[in-house]
Amino acid sequence: MAKAEGGYTNHAGNVVAGWPVKLTQKDVTLAERVVTNDSRLSTNDSQLTTNDYRLTTAYPLSIFPESEQRRIAADFGQPRVPVAVRRAIAGAEKAMARSRKRSEKGLCTKEESDDFCAKSEAALKTYLDKQVKEGVITPAERKALR
Repeated sequence: MAKAEGGYTNHAGNVVAGWPVKLTQKDVTLAERVVTNDSRLSTNDSQLTTNDYRLTTAYPLSIFPESEQRRIAADFGQPRVPVAVRRAIAGAEKAMARSRKRSEKGLCTKEESDDFCAKSEAALKTYLDKQVKEGVITPAERKALR
């Protein structure tokens, strides 16, 4: 679970503070950290202790626009990306795994496999960056994917 900074804007334009700690198809539970300082005197000096409290509140996802719902899902670690993007990632991962297996079996050298995997990784990175630039996926989803 990733910790989001700030909050999420609802349909009314208000910011709902917190980071997602639970996510279902219909609801999100956001947690907010509240810090209280408690000064206690000892015989030698004063010590400052900090107590952290975590407040959680459940909200229906429907109060957030689609873009914020996708950002919430990405911040929770379950990005909701289009099928084509998922297929591209799965395809690249399978090709790299296949190359490593070929290397283990002696069908290609380790250097050839490493070179193929490096090129595949670079191509996937370029593809995902292009998807962000075109607006297919959000920067938060991109960060959660890799």
